[in-house]
Parts: sequence; C-alpha cells; structure tokens
Amino acid sequence: MRGWRPLWTAGLVLASGAAFAGSARAFLNRMQDAAHTLDYTGTFVYRHDGLLSAMHIVHRVAHGRVTERLTTLDGRRQVIIRQHGQITCYLPHDRVEFVEQRAMALKTFPALIPTHLKPLRRFYAIHLGGLGRVAGMAARLVVIDPRDRYRYGYRLWADRKNGLLLKAAIINDKDKTIEQFLFIRLHLHRTIPASAVGPIGIGHASTYKKERGELFFDPTPTWTVTKVPPGFRLAMHLMRRMAGHKGVVQHLVYSDGLAGVSVFIGRRVQGVPAHAQLFRLGALHVFRTVVDHRMVTALGDVPTVTVETMALSVRPLAQRPQARRAPKG
Repeated sequence: MRGWRPLWTAGLVLASGAAFAGSARAFLNRMQDAAHTLDYTGTFVYRHDGLLSAMHIVHRVAHGRVTERLTTLDGRRQVIIRQHGQITCYLPHDRVEFVEQRAMALKTFPALIPTHLKPLRRFYAIHLGGLGRVAGMAARLVVIDPRDRYRYGYRLWADRKNGLLLKAAIINDKDKTIEQFLFIRLHLHRTIPASAVGPIGIGHASTYKKERGELFFDPTPTWTVTKVPPGFRLAMHLMRRMAGHKGVVQHLVYSDGLAGVSVFIGRRVQGVPAHAQLFRLGALHVFRTVVDHRMVTALGDVPTVTVETMALSVRPLAQRPQARRAPKG
C-alpha cells in the first residue's frame, strides 16, 4: 500500500522480518482453526459509510460442519441461516424466504481467513501488530497489506488464547477504514444444540413465500474475463438461477485466496440503463455494464479498478482475443 504508515507504532512487536511474517502466518492458522472448531454465541456490530448495525450470531460445529444463525438486531428483522453451502434468509415482515446455494465457502466475519495462506505472500505483506483488548478479551493484531492497487488491506484482531477473530477492518489505499466488524459480546460454549441454529421466532415457516435460487456446474463456459488482475484465478464457473430474478446467468468466480470477485453475465433487463453504473456499499463494489448485448455485473470486496477492469474485459469465448493480464499496480 503506497504511503502506508502504521498507526500503532508503539505496540509493534520487534523481530526479524522472516520470523515476524512466519509467526503471523502461524497465528492466522490458529484463527482459521478457531472459526471451524469453536461453538459460540455473541453480538457483533457492522460499520460502513457512517452506518452501524448489529447482529446476534449462534455458531455451531458438529461433525466438522459449521452452521450459523444470524439475527438482525435493528431495522427490519431478518434471520439468516448458513449451512452446508446454502444460505436461507427469512424476512418475517414480508413473509418471504430466500434460499441461495453457494458453490464456494463464504469468507464472512468471523470466518474470513482463507484455507491456503502461502499463495497470499506474493500479493499481500503479512505481519503481526500489537496487543489490545476486544470484547473484554486479550487480543493480537495481524496486519495484511496489499502489494498492488487491486485489493484491500485488512486489520484482524483475534483472541490470544484460542485465535477466534474478534474484530476485522478493511482498509483502502488511503489508510481509511471503509468497513469494520466488531464483537461487543461473546460467549464460548462446550456444545450448542441443533435447535439453536434453526429458524427460531419467525412464525410458521410453511406460510412463507419461497424464492429459491439454483446453481448448475457447467464444464463449457461461453464467456471469459480477458483482463484478470494479478493473483486472481478462475475458481469456478456456474450457471445460476437467482432468487427473485428471472432467467439464468453465467457466474464466473475469481479469487486470490482472500478477496473474491463474482462476474455475472445474463440477458439485458428491460429498463436497466445501457451505460456503465458503479455502486458501493462499504468495501463492496458493484460495476454493471453492457457487453455484446449482455448485462455484465462484477462485484466483490475489492477496489473499483478491479471490478471495472474485469467487467469491461468480458468477451464471448468464440471471439476471445488472446488473454492478457491487467498491468501490475
């Protein structure tokens, strides 16, 4: 990150560069294990764009599988259940149930840590920061800074004893926090019953209108992204029918191991402007444009340049020019 200056210099641990980075990766491994082995309940807040919202989470691990139940604590009530690659969202006010399948594990708070850390070193600088307290617990900071302009930086605070992520901030190239998650209350449990991660308190689920998305694995994609920023790889190609939308879209999933970008190619929707549009919510950027009479949407927790570069370079495979990567930042 250009011009980066640490804001917590007094708390930095002094060590050699190699040992420093190695200990940071070891601590990240502990954080990853904690997210997939611990049972807990808690309340965390999510801050972005001057807004603050709160959620209650129940996190249960059984036979190596994670199930989570999240309930919004402000605004209209929502109950979200994440399990086995499926997300179910209940909207009690509207009596609607949305179901979406996920082909890849979501990197969501507090399970943000990727499975494979070694490939990240080429595109991120990783080191340990200082000590502090989060949610009343002793915490350790891990600093992750991007080596180019195509991804964000991260500040991750985790429990020193068990490695559970307690606080996460996403940082832009101006060292500004653009999105933050923070536990304000957390309780570890030896076990959590399965009933605690069900659709509790929504009324009779059978009375809800169901909107179901579907995905299909397709070995023969007909579209490609011809300018892929360094480090991002095509992780999956799908055909998807999305809940609440008509028609089927092609879905290309790109990842650098930490950040991810989804590119959707579908029929142009009547009434949607033909000119390019950019939307932002916290760290999430959504860029929409029209390519060869198709609506192309790229979205991810990445800077604007990443989603724009990828969306504008989408081409039909039959007309694909020689693939080339975007220039390094």
